[in-house]
Formats: sequence, structure tokens, C-alpha cells
Amino acid sequence: MNPGSKAKHKLSALDKRILNRLGEDIPFGKKPWEIIARELKIKEEALLKRLALLKQKGIIRRISATFSPRKIDFTSTLVGVKASPKWMTSVIKKINSYPEVTHNYRRESVYNLWFTLVARNRKRIDRVLREIGRVKGIEKLSEFPAIKTFKIKVKFTL
Repeated sequence: MNPGSKAKHKLSALDKRILNRLGEDIPFGKKPWEIIARELKIKEEALLKRLALLKQKGIIRRISATFSPRKIDFTSTLVGVKASPKWMTSVIKKINSYPEVTHNYRRESVYNLWFTLVARNRKRIDRVLREIGRVKGIEKLSEFPAIKTFKIKVKFTL
């Protein structure tokens, strides 16, 4: 199954329990999957097999850590782009070529492409934005840096 496909998948009760648990946190330690499996009252091997299947089906895209850029002395910003539909694919490829880009998504609005940048300093953010701003097909690029950060715990229960 292609992870990008729009096919719907029926989740088992176990899949829902696993996904709900992963939405909380992942324990920091040598054997996080063993801890989660024990909490779910299943074997670690069964958990890992279900995770692999959920990833194969495209239900899980990735499992990764998230950090607060400001707390480790990095800087971040949100960027809106108005890109010509004719050039959208090449614009996306160019934006995604920067390791500082953490999210990139399309929207139906004046700004039809949005992405976030996280970099070591403001100078690097400015350089990346200048380079991206020169990409063929970009009609407008605007930055929307956070003025104040609000952390809201989002938890989806399946």
C-alpha cells in the first residue's frame, strides 16, 4: 500500500489502543517499546509487528522526537508561499531539500504552501528564505514568526 494513498483502513481495537498510547508519550530509556507493550498488556514483539504494519499502511508516517527550538537556543518561523500551480512540484522539492524545513503542507488559500523552518540562528533562517524566495514559480513568500508561544496539549482518542 502506498503511504500517500487515500485508502481508508479499519483499525482493530489493539491498533486504537496502540495509537492512543503513542499519542501520550514515548518513555525515555533503553527499552521504550518493552515498557509500552507491558502497559498495553501485550508482548513487545506483537507491538513492533503492529507498528510496522501501521507504518506500511501509511497510518503512522513516522515516530520522532519533538523539541522546543527556543529552549536549545535555535530559532524557528512559519512561512507562507504563494506558488504557481504549474511549478508546485518543483517548488515543494526545493523547499524540502533544506534540512531546516520541518513541516511542509499545501492549503487552498492565497498562500497555497506553508512550511516551518528551524535553524541554529536568525542569519541561517534569513539565508534559507532568500534562497527559497528566488525559486522559479514562487510568486510571494511571507514570514509569520511566532510572537508568543502557546503550548496546548493535543490528544486524539481513537
